[in-house]
Amino acid sequence: MQNVAPETALARRSRNVLLGALVVALFGVLALSIGGFMFGVALVVPDNPSFPTYDLARRVLLGIGGLAFVIALALTIRALTWKTDNILAEAIGAELANFLDKRYIYIRNVSKRQLGYLDAVLVGTAGVLVFRITPKQGIFYNEGTKWMLQKDKGAWQTLSWSPTDEVIDDIKKVRQYLQSNGIEDAQVFGVIVFTSPSPQTIITAQDNTVPIAQVETLEEKLDSNYLAKKDRHDVATVSKIAQILYR
Repeated sequence: MQNVAPETALARRSRNVLLGALVVALFGVLALSIGGFMFGVALVVPDNPSFPTYDLARRVLLGIGGLAFVIALALTIRALTWKTDNILAEAIGAELANFLDKRYIYIRNVSKRQLGYLDAVLVGTAGVLVFRITPKQGIFYNEGTKWMLQKDKGAWQTLSWSPTDEVIDDIKKVRQYLQSNGIEDAQVFGVIVFTSPSPQTIITAQDNTVPIAQVETLEEKLDSNYLAKKDRHDVATVSKIAQILYR
């Protein structure tokens, strides 16, 4: 199995975002310069009936300039902190390599505008498998898309966080993205993986919508779901899907 991350593509996107931040910052400088000039040089006197419009225009320009600088700062931070790999996903890939052959390509840290961020995607003859990987610890209960966490003294807390909802959304996005790139019949699945083993993390599931695994049960869970049929896609389709997601 190939275990890869599109580091070059992610670095290129980071540079593009940084360039965008520079353009926005230059626009902000222009707006602030014009607004400041309009305050420094009274082109319209206060007694002129047009002065309220003139005053509003220079204030708006200053506001736009300030907002542009805030946006430029946010874009710069995003570009400089853009992750080019996911350590947890890399570890899961190493585990998958123990039981998957060369027909499978595991792509970590997928980040695209149309998809958002995906921890990892496995592409193979069995189909496309989207991963939601979490290091969270505790005693969890899952039913459908709802999740609960056991608190002190056995009490249960309903969580607003639902990895099931997240991975279902990821599956839909991946399917739509592949369709927009010419893959009409992609078989897309999902799995939630908790990286902490028992007893740090214990999960009880009933009527779970998406398979849930821990590292030690990953092969077993995939064998009963994603890997239950290993010829959903031919090798040529696998290669095409991998290229679409990797680039």
